[in-house]
Amino acid sequence: MPGEMRREPLPAMSLLSVQLVVRPQRAEQLCQRLLASGWFEELTAVECRGYGRQKGHLDDYDGDEYRIDFLPKVLITGVIPADRRDELVELVCRIGRTGRIGDGKIFLLPVTALDFVA
Repeated sequence: MPGEMRREPLPAMSLLSVQLVVRPQRAEQLCQRLLASGWFEELTAVECRGYGRQKGHLDDYDGDEYRIDFLPKVLITGVIPADRRDELVELVCRIGRTGRIGDGKIFLLPVTALDFVA
């Protein structure tokens, strides 16, 4: 029926919700490699802004200098089997790491329920 939620039983294997915050210039290559790995059926990527240890930078606009504290990032989300955790972290670090502060973060959370709006 329209407007109803569809609840699917979780697979026997445990799942992890993946949230990756990365530099925009690394996001497309990372998404391509993640999908090619076969661990993800789909990914969501959202432009966002980060505020933290990177401390922003100074920029110049029409001769005026101003500080940009919120820096562009991309949030990539998806779900993977929990047994792929270490491989995922290694892949993300290999592609996303530049060696500078602000390369990104990896959040892995257990999935306890899965509902579809269908």
